[in-house]
Amino acid sequence: MIYLLGIISIFIIIAHVQAFPPPTKPYRHGETLLHAGLNGAALLLENISISRGADQIISNLDLRVERNERWGIVGANGSGKSTLLGSIMGTVRTDEGRVLVAPKLRVGYLRQTAVSGSMKTVGEESMSEMEEINSAKEKMKNASKAIEDGDTSDTALNMLDKATARFNTVGGWTQAADADSVLKGIGFLPGDSERLCSEFSGGWQMRIALARLLLGKPDVLLLDEPSNHLDSNARDWLGEYLSNYEGSIVLVSHDTFLLSTSVNNIAEVCANTLMKYRSFGYDKYLIEKEFRAKSMTAEYERNVAEAARLQAFVDKFGASATKAASAQSRVKMIEKMRKEGKLEIPAIAVVKKHHHILNLPDPTKAIGDTLIELRNADIGYASSVPLLKGISFKLNRGMKVILRGANGSGKSSLMASLRKNLPLMAGKLIENEKLRVGMFTQDLAQELDVEARAIDLVTAYAREGEFGDVMISDQQARGVMGTLGLRGDKPLCKVGELSGGEKARVALSMFALKASNVLMLDEPSNHLDLECIEALSISLKDWEGKDGAVVIISHDRSFCEKIKFTHVGTVTNGSLVLEQRDINDSDWEMFDNKESRLVSTNQPNKINPTDAVPTNGMQTDHKVDSKRAHNAPKRIKKLEQMIQKSEMKITELEDQMMDVGNDVGKLTDISNEIEKEQKKVTEMFDEWDELELIVESFL
Repeated sequence: MIYLLGIISIFIIIAHVQAFPPPTKPYRHGETLLHAGLNGAALLLENISISRGADQIISNLDLRVERNERWGIVGANGSGKSTLLGSIMGTVRTDEGRVLVAPKLRVGYLRQTAVSGSMKTVGEESMSEMEEINSAKEKMKNASKAIEDGDTSDTALNMLDKATARFNTVGGWTQAADADSVLKGIGFLPGDSERLCSEFSGGWQMRIALARLLLGKPDVLLLDEPSNHLDSNARDWLGEYLSNYEGSIVLVSHDTFLLSTSVNNIAEVCANTLMKYRSFGYDKYLIEKEFRAKSMTAEYERNVAEAARLQAFVDKFGASATKAASAQSRVKMIEKMRKEGKLEIPAIAVVKKHHHILNLPDPTKAIGDTLIELRNADIGYASSVPLLKGISFKLNRGMKVILRGANGSGKSSLMASLRKNLPLMAGKLIENEKLRVGMFTQDLAQELDVEARAIDLVTAYAREGEFGDVMISDQQARGVMGTLGLRGDKPLCKVGELSGGEKARVALSMFALKASNVLMLDEPSNHLDLECIEALSISLKDWEGKDGAVVIISHDRSFCEKIKFTHVGTVTNGSLVLEQRDINDSDWEMFDNKESRLVSTNQPNKINPTDAVPTNGMQTDHKVDSKRAHNAPKRIKKLEQMIQKSEMKITELEDQMMDVGNDVGKLTDISNEIEKEQKKVTEMFDEWDELELIVESFL
């Protein structure tokens, strides 16, 4: 295929593609070509290798994206996911390989610079890349002006008719309505389309950039963590929108819900390469990944054992005159296994989950029980109607509060008022004189100085201010950063050189170094990978609660359910309802119906006596699992006997391989038998694991 593409590349058709300037010089590594020879594919990455400094982060990577295919790119922070998108865009130089894009296809990318500096309104900016409509509108406008200026010739009238027909064909009359629909979907209010982009924060400007990209409807859509600045409602809308998108999608995300709903192929960046799971949705990918890891590890171990047996024969009979030929044939077999990579640990097997640890400083002492109090407070923005009215709220030591509510209900505004970032419109805010607030927001990582070294930002934050500790050393800071995966030279890098996930870890390191007695977190999991989210949830759960308090806004159900809240605050209809209890299913169903349904399909059926009576379908599933749980011990014992029998057969087959010498035909037959038997063993172990899970769910 590579040679064929090389021959076809002579006949490259250079065409205009949005976000890709037409190549005007010979191809160099790091450039993206518009190429006709893709056999119908929209995008092709061939033998891509990329280095960052002295480290190679991607090697010999290939990916073919068909038209209308939706790919999710997953992997640990810093593994090279965003770098991969950069290589497609041509903004990251490749050491080897090339990127081919089919001609006449437009490629769109969610630019991380958002719309900073735009002087347009939200509506104007969001519609600015609807090229066909905007071009047709301009032609219709020019044709109308010509007639208004006195040209009533048949030619002028025909031009207006053609321009109007074209404007209608490309959807010009519904342009504003389409834009309003997308803006509403990602969380904007009806009047926001008339406001200037400059009036919005960085997170909301990212939403404007997302709306602009989606409305432009590129043929190939590249998205890098698009849900980072979205709440749960907007994320649900985006997942559904992408699942019905007419075009190819390459989505980099750590958001498992978004991946589950919007893509049907997964590629994992790991061990400097790409593991592809074509036609696997995210949930099936997780199962397939585990199966591949077990199978490939078993095959590797079998190959190593076979090589050891061959080598034992060589060591024993290599000097024997009568068996020298047999020994030499075994040496060649071992060399062949090495050349074919059969004695190398499979990449999928060496990728291990990093267990990050986050040790939050013990809360500082306060005077009395109340840390922050709001009395009859009106909360909102100047010259507007208050979002919340008459709010009275006490945050006492030992409280862990989650704030829930629909998009735009005022959750973030309430938190901003609690930390004095948003002045009250009425009422009173009373703070404990020993109050120390630690804040972690979804935008914190994006606000870091890109020219500063990561270690310098962390130590400066830990040392500064009235509550800083000037004795914090670089070594202590590097220790915290290291536990979060920022090891080696990462702390010494400029922030601008780090990936988005690594920047979030820098911000989390800052949060973890300064002692506080009130921790406030606004959508903290948005920029963090699963390991860091796990570490943060565990640390918040275990944080000494009797002297401190926690307030969290989050749509991440898995994260929240680990923390063990003492209070749930529901923000709705301009008020705050505070209940002393942990979060439960009804809280998620109220504001996250789609997520709740998805999560429930992945959980073992457990019946809570306090819940409503389940539907007939749920009762049936429960009875089936109950029956399997009852019969599980007998089946597990049977599986154990079957596995032992299969493993004995594998051993016998491996011994036979020692006796057939260099008879390739017999070796192949025996190898196939071993592979079949090993597959049976893997399937039996999988069934064993499944039965144990079912039994545990009924304990």
